[in-house]
Amino acid sequence: MNMANSYEGRYCGVCEHELHKGYFSLCKRSQTLTDTPSGTVVMVSDDELVTDFCGSECSEYAEAAITSTLTSPYPSRGKTVPCSLCLQPVDRALPHVSVNMTQFEDASQPWLCSARVVDERELAVYCAACAQPGRALQAFDESELGVAV
Repeated sequence: MNMANSYEGRYCGVCEHELHKGYFSLCKRSQTLTDTPSGTVVMVSDDELVTDFCGSECSEYAEAAITSTLTSPYPSRGKTVPCSLCLQPVDRALPHVSVNMTQFEDASQPWLCSARVVDERELAVYCAACAQPGRALQAFDESELGVAV
């Protein structure tokens, strides 16, 4: 399939409209945080797209639905944070599962299909008992996120 841009053939998980140049994506990842002299680096080992959203109205609706199901949404930037479901400590220096809402703007060129990250919010982090790192694809049922996918 020859794609002319980063959003062609993709649809909103809420309203089912086709995506436009600016869109949002909900992803779950296996990741590890590492400190470097220039700051903290997020090493992503597994990144799975859950669904897309056509704009801020649909992404905000889904985000509210997701975070309402969590015990502790929007984790701090700390190295150890509570699991968003069971509140057990999650050492972010070790592999863990994270759920993120990312805003993209298409940056494709005739020779390249690409999108630029405009903004990203971490909605949840999970301990290994709630979501097994390295297996983000099977870590939990998407229905637990509070959005139909």
